[in-house]
Amino acid sequence: MGTQADDGPDLAILLAAAYRALTVRLADENRRAGVEGLRSSFGYAIRAIDAERPTVQRLAELLDVTKQTASKLADDMQRAGFVERRPDEADRRRVRLVLTAKGRGVRQRALRTSATLERELAEATDAASVQALRATLLALVERHGGLEDVMASRPKAPA
Repeated sequence: MGTQADDGPDLAILLAAAYRALTVRLADENRRAGVEGLRSSFGYAIRAIDAERPTVQRLAELLDVTKQTASKLADDMQRAGFVERRPDEADRRRVRLVLTAKGRGVRQRALRTSATLERELAEATDAASVQALRATLLALVERHGGLEDVMASRPKAPA
């Protein structure tokens, strides 16, 4: 009936295991860099803040959480040294979230790790397979309405 190989795990298990492998790799890279206080929930916020320097309200929209949840997350990230609050240059009544050097370092390590993983996959298989995987994942995301966020480097946190 389905397209699952008879001798292999189902796609959901493969995607979950791949996500776990990625998060472990990212955590290891940050640990090696001496980063302290980084929580897994900060990763999505760091991407969103890097993409557009949002207000807390906008961060809540980007992460699909309540304003209270986004505010607590921003407070926690600020205490840990990953973000700071700055007045909006166009409207000083508004406050924007901005990555600190520590937060930018986490983002840059994540981008480097992603590129490294992609190279490793291409070496283990071939470049065409990696491109096919990317196309397949984009099709999956697009089918479920998240393509705009992914293309803007601001994927929502898992529900």
